[in-house]
Amino acid sequence: MTMPRGGFTDVGLHTGGTPRATSWDLVQQTLLAVLQQSGVCSADQQPDAILALALAHLDLWLLSQQLQLLRPETATADMLNVCMSMLDSAARKAAALAMDGHNVSSFEAQLQIAAQRIQVATAERAVQEGNQYMLPASSSDQGPGRSGMSGTWRLPSGVVPAAAVPEALATGRHAAVANATAALGALPVTTTGSTDTGAAATAGLGHKLQQLQGLLQALNQHSGDVAAQHAISSVEEVMFGCAVAGFDNASSRLQSAADAEALMQLIALYRNMVSMYRQSTAAAATMKIEVRSREALLTWVAYCMMFELAKSQEPLVRSYNVALSWRDPQYFVLCDKTAVEATLSVSSYLYEHSSPSRHQLFSMSDSGKGTAAFAVQFVAQDSRLSGILRQHQLDMDLSVEKHDAEVQRKKQLFAQLTAEASELTSQISTLRGQLRPLEAEQADLNRQASSLSRRLWELRFAVNADKLVEKELLEPQYALVQSQKSAVDKKVSPLQSRKNTLESKLADVNRQLQAAREAPASVIQPLPKNTQNAHQWVFWLHKPTVLSSLADISLLAQQLLLPTPCSSDVQSAIQVTDMVTSIVQHYNTHQVSRYHRPVQLFTGSQGLVKPFARAGVPGPSTIGPRYVDQITSKEQGVWYPDDLLPVMTWNGACTAADNSNGFPPTFNPFAAIDTTITADSFTERLPAQHASLQWTMLQLGSRAATPLDRGNLGIARQDQKPCWMSKPGYLAFTSMRAYPLMQLRQLCIALREQHLPWGHPAVVALVKQTVYQLGDLIWTNDSSTSSSSTGSMQLLWRRHWEAEGQELHALSYELQLLAEKLADAPREHDAVLLLGQLAAYLADWHSGCKEAARQFAAMTSKAAEQLGKQLQQARAHNQDGIARQLQAKQSKARALSLLCYGAGPLDASDVAHMLQLMVLVKHGDLLLADTALADELQQLRVQCHWVMVKRLPAVLAVLQQGSGISRRHAVEGPAGLAGSPLMTAAVAAVLQWTPPELQWVQLTTAAGHAWAGFHAEGSDGHLYSLNILDGTVLLDGVPPSRLPSDILQHPVYHCCFGSSNFDVGFTATGMYKTLRAIDGCYYSFYWAAASSTSQHGSTGSGRELVILETERDTGEQLQLLDVGVDGACGAWGRELPLRLRQLHSHWLNRQHKVIVLRPKHFQQHSVSFLIRYGVSDRIGGQSPPAAASSASAEPPVQATALWCWRVPHHLTSEHWLSLLSNYAHQLQTQPMVLADSSEHLRILGKFEDAAYIHVYASDKALSAPSAGSAEAQGAHVAARSVSTNLVTVPELLFELPRFGLEFELRGGCLLSKAHSGYCLSKYQQLVGQVPPRDSAGPVCAPAGAEMEGNSGSTSSSGGSSISSAVHYTLPGFRQYLVLEPVQEGSSDAPRPADGYGSKMVLVPAGQVVQTGSSSSGGIPWAGTASVAAPKHASATLLVHKYAVHPRFGHLRASDVLPRLQLAALYAATSSLMPEPGSMMTGAQTAVQLIRQSWVNRPLSPEEVQHLETAAACAGHLAPALRLLVVELQGSASQLQHLYDLAGAGGEDSGTTSSSKSVVIKPEAAVEYRLQAMKVLPGGWPLHRKLRLSSDVEVQVMGASSTAAASSMPAWKRLGQFHAIDASVPRCPVSPAYVEECEARLRNLVTATHTRSALKRSHSWLGLKRRQPDNSKCGSGGISMPEYPLTPNKSSSTPLESMMHAELQQSWEAHHSTSTPTAIAPIAATVISSMQVNVSKKRQEIQGYLAHHISYTSQAAGAPAAAFRLLQLSSSVASASLLDLMCCAWQPHMLPELNPFLSGSACSRLHEGVLVWLQLCVLEDKLARLGQHVRAGAAAASLLVQELLVYRKWDVAQHPKWLVFEVEGQLQIRPAQYDIAEHLITHPGAIMQLNMGEGKTRVILPMLALHWAGSKKHVVSVP
Repeated sequence: MTMPRGGFTDVGLHTGGTPRATSWDLVQQTLLAVLQQSGVCSADQQPDAILALALAHLDLWLLSQQLQLLRPETATADMLNVCMSMLDSAARKAAALAMDGHNVSSFEAQLQIAAQRIQVATAERAVQEGNQYMLPASSSDQGPGRSGMSGTWRLPSGVVPAAAVPEALATGRHAAVANATAALGALPVTTTGSTDTGAAATAGLGHKLQQLQGLLQALNQHSGDVAAQHAISSVEEVMFGCAVAGFDNASSRLQSAADAEALMQLIALYRNMVSMYRQSTAAAATMKIEVRSREALLTWVAYCMMFELAKSQEPLVRSYNVALSWRDPQYFVLCDKTAVEATLSVSSYLYEHSSPSRHQLFSMSDSGKGTAAFAVQFVAQDSRLSGILRQHQLDMDLSVEKHDAEVQRKKQLFAQLTAEASELTSQISTLRGQLRPLEAEQADLNRQASSLSRRLWELRFAVNADKLVEKELLEPQYALVQSQKSAVDKKVSPLQSRKNTLESKLADVNRQLQAAREAPASVIQPLPKNTQNAHQWVFWLHKPTVLSSLADISLLAQQLLLPTPCSSDVQSAIQVTDMVTSIVQHYNTHQVSRYHRPVQLFTGSQGLVKPFARAGVPGPSTIGPRYVDQITSKEQGVWYPDDLLPVMTWNGACTAADNSNGFPPTFNPFAAIDTTITADSFTERLPAQHASLQWTMLQLGSRAATPLDRGNLGIARQDQKPCWMSKPGYLAFTSMRAYPLMQLRQLCIALREQHLPWGHPAVVALVKQTVYQLGDLIWTNDSSTSSSSTGSMQLLWRRHWEAEGQELHALSYELQLLAEKLADAPREHDAVLLLGQLAAYLADWHSGCKEAARQFAAMTSKAAEQLGKQLQQARAHNQDGIARQLQAKQSKARALSLLCYGAGPLDASDVAHMLQLMVLVKHGDLLLADTALADELQQLRVQCHWVMVKRLPAVLAVLQQGSGISRRHAVEGPAGLAGSPLMTAAVAAVLQWTPPELQWVQLTTAAGHAWAGFHAEGSDGHLYSLNILDGTVLLDGVPPSRLPSDILQHPVYHCCFGSSNFDVGFTATGMYKTLRAIDGCYYSFYWAAASSTSQHGSTGSGRELVILETERDTGEQLQLLDVGVDGACGAWGRELPLRLRQLHSHWLNRQHKVIVLRPKHFQQHSVSFLIRYGVSDRIGGQSPPAAASSASAEPPVQATALWCWRVPHHLTSEHWLSLLSNYAHQLQTQPMVLADSSEHLRILGKFEDAAYIHVYASDKALSAPSAGSAEAQGAHVAARSVSTNLVTVPELLFELPRFGLEFELRGGCLLSKAHSGYCLSKYQQLVGQVPPRDSAGPVCAPAGAEMEGNSGSTSSSGGSSISSAVHYTLPGFRQYLVLEPVQEGSSDAPRPADGYGSKMVLVPAGQVVQTGSSSSGGIPWAGTASVAAPKHASATLLVHKYAVHPRFGHLRASDVLPRLQLAALYAATSSLMPEPGSMMTGAQTAVQLIRQSWVNRPLSPEEVQHLETAAACAGHLAPALRLLVVELQGSASQLQHLYDLAGAGGEDSGTTSSSKSVVIKPEAAVEYRLQAMKVLPGGWPLHRKLRLSSDVEVQVMGASSTAAASSMPAWKRLGQFHAIDASVPRCPVSPAYVEECEARLRNLVTATHTRSALKRSHSWLGLKRRQPDNSKCGSGGISMPEYPLTPNKSSSTPLESMMHAELQQSWEAHHSTSTPTAIAPIAATVISSMQVNVSKKRQEIQGYLAHHISYTSQAAGAPAAAFRLLQLSSSVASASLLDLMCCAWQPHMLPELNPFLSGSACSRLHEGVLVWLQLCVLEDKLARLGQHVRAGAAAASLLVQELLVYRKWDVAQHPKWLVFEVEGQLQIRPAQYDIAEHLITHPGAIMQLNMGEGKTRVILPMLALHWAGSKKHVVSVP
């Protein structure tokens, strides 16, 4: 929140903001007034000028003081900004003095020194940072025998776990019971339902709440969706049942404060359980809004219970309204009748306790007025609180009395000291009167003695008689004066001593007097003085527990209506930010004062609702008068908090359930929010692919709130119809929720017309939202009485719906018709997912709907039986794939059948069918390759679990009716009675041999708590077990043909197998083995005793899960290794890289001593890595013999070396055995190693986290064992240098897998494998030194030159050379890699290319963030920036590539996104200090880059993010940056509507318009205007690189701001300066020099036909001469190849013969033309010498331009001095090389860079710029020629082509083309110019070029540059 600020005179805090610093302005005005009026200045002096000069020198002095703190380690961005700001201030003041005629030469010299010191410190800092990131020297640099591999490397090691043997099986009944109890997964149940009898039924609600708390705590220990569903459903069953029974019912009432606390604790546990369920994958199977509605409803039920308890305990509560509105439950979406009736009961209760004449209690909707009134009344009536208040009032009165006593004491002391001071003053005055004449006499005698003494000193050597006489006379006089002086001193001394003593005593008395006068410490009272205010305080501090709980539940219940996650609009509406003082904290802090400590202290407490006050507590020093003599009453100096009125504040429930809701820290849940937002938040969201239909889901609830055109929207938006829906279906879909009272009728019509696909997810969501949402609530009075208090709450949308012929009967009829229709259409049974649940829901209101639901259940069950027959046939024919699909369909049909029992009454047959279906669904789990079908089945299983947990009380009730089921302890107990046939039939569904009669016993704990599990001992001696919640069936503690739950829920299993289950058999050894092979492999699962090396695999009970994979064909066996909960891989793999541990599954083969790393899912067998282990401990030693089998393998007792090989991508599909045997030679060359220390790894670590960098050592570096040999060589390599194992040239491979980058170390050079021809540069920071020959001034400091000789530290004394030589860019940013081209033709030891070639910079793609300050290498780097990258190992990251221009050194991006990221980087690293190469600050560079990023398409989110980052990071340094960002976003979004239309059609794409209007912030425009309109001293306008063009200004702000400020200065307009003309000579290099060089190069190539010349050319280039063909020869005797297309003369047509004749004629003409094939032998020499000469010429003319473009003579006068001063602080632009290049086609920039140049001087410099650019092009061309010469014969044709290139066009006529050549490092070929010239002179012409002739790279840019400034419309046709 922005605090208000007052005007210039706002020196106080009355506006709530920070006062302005106005003192300095007052000081300046005061100094000026003194100079003007005090007579200090003489008549010829000007006070204004003197003050200005003094202030300028003051700024210079302050700058010098600041520079003393400037060192390389302190040269941060903040420090540079401070120094540059101070330099700018001093320079501007000095420039103003210069313009006023002052001589500022000395001032200018000092500022030059200061500027140089800033440059030196910045350069030294850059050099030091660059030295930290230098690659180690190559082997050639280190000398013979030295390795280029710096660092220490070793192989990873680990302890491979020993083979685990299955644990021994326990036998007997007790073992079976124990195994069954562990594997059954039964969950505890409560005895609080409506079916309870006996003591459980008569127990109070408090006992039920305690039971529920215990249940939730117990279920929290279980994993899986069933436990969470059961916990949620159990709490809702009790709470909703209480609401239905009525809140005045004895069973629904809370009895005490303990019950209230238990209820609050239960709600917290329940909400946390709901939150965890929402975050689980199972939540996708349920309606999110339905879960949220039930959570809100339960909290509202709790509120009503709490209000009822408060009424019973505190009668005053009955006089107040409830805080909640009875209408708000209209938004709830509920799927069962109990919840609906509970809602009606809640609304009825709220309605009955709401009256317009009463205040609301604990509501913030009335600003707490009702609560405040209640607090006053309550405390007045409550004896306990009144007693507390009375005690506090007594204590506060005592504090006041004791404070007043202290005041009186100090007053008396003050009076005594005042009298004593007066007496002492009188005595001192008397003494002073006595001393005054004596002191005067003493002073006179001292003067006489001094005079005589001086005269006697002068006469001490006198020889003259007169002087001797004088001396004799003076000596007695001097003696007499001394005696008189001594007498006077004796009189003065005692008097003076007495006076000093009295004055010292008076000073002590004055100090005591001052202390006595100070008022004593003030008293801050804990409670207000006003009685009503004090009542409010005492209430909030000591309110009863019941009322505290009521306050908490009031705000929590209202909070649950707020949208989640909270949007920014809702946040701003509910946020509370003006709370200052905590009432509780103030009270607890100030009960004890320094004057009084109460005998009894009362500690104030607060619940979730915290009382705060909007006002603050004043400081103790500001309370009361300052002095005791100003205190006139007891109340002065005493402060009561009467202004601190308590206000309720809410921070949420402070539980995990509120952590992700996005609410503000403090908010008002009662704040007014648009009802549309609330209604939308309670509307289910359609799947993302159908989001375009989301608008059809919203229903605002009333006719008034419904838009008038809502019913016509579907017709109007038919273009949005998805392809899966017919037109009638679309209209039915869009109109179903159009009007609130027509929804159910529209549903009936849709059921009748059958146009909707009922099984589609969007239709399912729509219909459920329609039926389940409650809608408007209305209170209907009882017609039998006239009283308005009797009546009932009804649902308006369903009013009278049960009447004959109304919606309920119609729905029942239509559902029954549909059930009959679908019975014979199995392919349409997907509709049962919706229709079956709909019929079950309505069955609670209409019996006909129950019949329809049972019909749906029967048809799907029948379909499942038919699929079972097909399944048996498929299995009989070994058709596994078909069998899996059929089993999936069967399981789906059974799940759909079970969902039809989700609601409605149940009988025994229903329960029997439900149990059978749940058992069959549970045991129908299978492995599916179709992930979509697998996910669908998983969601159906979750919905089935919901059905079972919600119907659990009804199921148990049916089972207990006449079944004789008993309960016993889970392990042992009495035998059960006659069992239930329902459960027996359910078990028989999967175990057909089940005995017909079983004695079922319900499991209970030792404490007697029941579980939802049953055991039965059959007559056949087997133990049968059943979990009725999830359908688990066990036989003797083992699931039949399925894995037990303890294995399925184990982390090791879940990691690789997910939720898959298998058909397994149980062996005698305790193993579960799959019955069928899965993808050619069998799997075994068993428990084994945990070994010492398997800590992570242990379940905590001393066991570990072992999973084996056995191949069907080869018999090879692999064991799945456990990575542990933390993914650390335990002792066997903790040294493996992070990605190898987290992204792969690890399979161990003991026979071959290999670990195979595969993808995590067990069905993916592609091999990513192979690890060999078990070799000897010595290099070259033999490995131990291979073990014969895994069972006999001896476990290793020590760590062994792990030889880890990466499998090439093209071999990953090969079998791992094949890799070991057939492809070993491709693996063993790259074993993975670890770095104990490595400079290369440290350098790469600045780009990527070292944990994600993989390092491989080649066979040249390590003597690796063969990957396929059983007798592999190698050993555990423990932290030793790899250089001891060198063979020839050491090699390492560094892999950055997340970025897809690899670097190979060869010959000390890190070669990039992803960027061919590039290697890592030695200098990994963009810091370098300009060669001395180029140091001709600022314009000669390119940022891309090679860094030389900067490895040592640079002292400040050498700073002048450093500041002019060191260049850098992006200071403080390190997260990049610098690549440079590799010299071609190198053999074993590649070297970086010298001179020519563009460097490349790799930067991670991502959001740019400013990281503040960090430290590296002892140097604190502040103002750094970084690119945010995901931290997880599986991330796939992108890289942006930037080219470093070899000549100018600036970074170039090839696309908009990397260019905008570069702009953000420059903005994040910017300061006010310009970079030496570009002479621009980072903010100015960002402006330039953003100008280059204009697009005519909407920006991507990443591009917008970079723009916003740039504006946020550097907008304060360059206000134009913010406006430019707004302009770019606005222009890019102009065509947004076209992209919105493109994304709206076709299949539901979900594409919606994300564009938002881009509005400029007013403060940004104002800041830019203020900067743009400011005119610098001398009349110079704003820095040209900080200005926007006038067009952009008009477009963004509506008017141009720089036009007036950019006018010509007055001194220049009036000619008050001497222009520079004669001192600028002509260009030192002739314009014809370039043409002469090009002609000389062309002459090196001759068009000859003689074979001798051809032979000489070929021999010089190293080519073999082709022998001529004797068939044909062209002119000159050169052989001509035959025409390749010989026609068939016998069968060719005339047309064909004519075409061949023309083609043959063209062929011969082409080959008869002479071609330049001969190259002069001296070409290499000529090219080399010319390259040297051209470089010298280019440097000469570059120095010429650098000197004269910045030269200002003394004759130019004061403006020149002001200009130089402003250049020092970068207030005006200094020329850079890029500026000179722009001057070629913008000559008007020359006078902007130097306003003192005459027109003729500018012309000569412009001519020099053109020559300089031509020399740059020629220099680049010669560099390319040198490359071609060094390449030899391979580049012969390129050499000839390059030699023949020359310039055919006039550079003065096309300067943009010349700039294009220099920037692109190319030269336009004559043929390319001819084509461009033809297209320019012949508009509309069409020309065709071959591929590679430069159409895109050269010709199109030429045409674009030519037409860029014209008004013609250019049309490009692809």
